[in-house]
Amino acid sequence: MNPQSKPLILAAALLATGLTWAGDVRMYGKGEIPDASEVANILGGHKRPKMRGISLDPAYQKTTEAKDAIAEKTAQPDTDVLGLPVEFAFNSAEILPDAKPQLDAIAEGIKMTNGAKIIIEGHTDASGSESYNKQLSLRRARAVKEYLVKKHGISPDQLVIRGLGESDPLNPENPYAPENRRVQFRAAR
Repeated sequence: MNPQSKPLILAAALLATGLTWAGDVRMYGKGEIPDASEVANILGGHKRPKMRGISLDPAYQKTTEAKDAIAEKTAQPDTDVLGLPVEFAFNSAEILPDAKPQLDAIAEGIKMTNGAKIIIEGHTDASGSESYNKQLSLRRARAVKEYLVKKHGISPDQLVIRGLGESDPLNPENPYAPENRRVQFRAAR
């Protein structure tokens, strides 16, 4: 097998399960509403224990559906980062209405973390200069923080913002790809 094809095979397998991962980042798609419990587990630092299955009785058979559910849960990488394709107006830090349901779900998950510090990272694609993109990504992270504080009453002290600009693309082969324009939430360690 060609070593370069491994990431493509992994990506196809994850898409088939309905989950999207980019490295160690749980990525939500446009319009995909995060589950608040999953958000709390990721950002609250609640790692799932590694488990091994043992079958002592060959007569005991789990249903295919149950086996698939177990495989899905154990196949997920441990992570403390999730990303959203938060949409902003062009060349702006104004959050578009389509992004708000995702942010509302993230807020519910953050509330379930019992005050864990969360880093909000703004990312851009490579359009524009590096310094401009860094400032734009910081303004966008700040806009998300303000939304979470004002609309959901999350303590501003719980949220830290960073503007990373174009420095950490999800798709390094295409620095202009839309998936590089995102907001990520990371558990502060």
